[in-house]
Amino acid sequence: MSKIVAIANVAGGTGKTTSAHALAVACVEYGKKVLLLDLDVTTSLTFQLGLENERTTLTDFLQGALINESQIRTVAERFDFIPSDSRISSLHESEMFTKFLETLPKEYDLVLLDTPSTIDQRLVMALVVSDLILIPVSPNLHSIRGAHQVKKIAPDKSISGFKVEIQNNAGTWDDSMEYLDALIPNSELVDSALTDTSSVITVNNRSEIASAYRELAYSLLEKLELI
Repeated sequence: MSKIVAIANVAGGTGKTTSAHALAVACVEYGKKVLLLDLDVTTSLTFQLGLENERTTLTDFLQGALINESQIRTVAERFDFIPSDSRISSLHESEMFTKFLETLPKEYDLVLLDTPSTIDQRLVMALVVSDLILIPVSPNLHSIRGAHQVKKIAPDKSISGFKVEIQNNAGTWDDSMEYLDALIPNSELVDSALTDTSSVITVNNRSEIASAYRELAYSLLEKLELI
């Protein structure tokens, strides 16, 4: 059965979408079959991957449209992706999402959810169906507050954080969080990758940040007992 992981922090600027993309690529490198879903009404990930004009989107499937393998896009980086659109803002039923996951026509080791950076029903829906909530945390009050808000929404869920350095990294880490064994460094390479449809791992394959995301992916797969 697939493991469902929501990547969530209601504070913006924590690298959530960049991390979701990079983790999908890194987990594929470890031989896992990965599906990445965009649940953010801004559809930033869908736009970055160049798939904003797809005829059928996640919204359609959540509304009950039948899904088959031909409607799931396998991108160049070898993970599967179902794009989103702004209509997803009208959807909020966890039962609908669960039914969709149960009817996926492929068997996945891992389903990654890129969630909204706001407290809304799409975020709640993602947290409810997840086996693990993965929170990017930076050493500042904005990020830490956002992480704690996610924890309050889903107090009974398994939650792990991962550390993301930021420019002028002068704050302290939240010691109440359990962290996976990886530190994502602050890097200008992230900004350069945002202009490409590929992840920071692919664009800068041998960089420090690519190695850090591979380490994070390995720690995540260990946590999920998938490796």
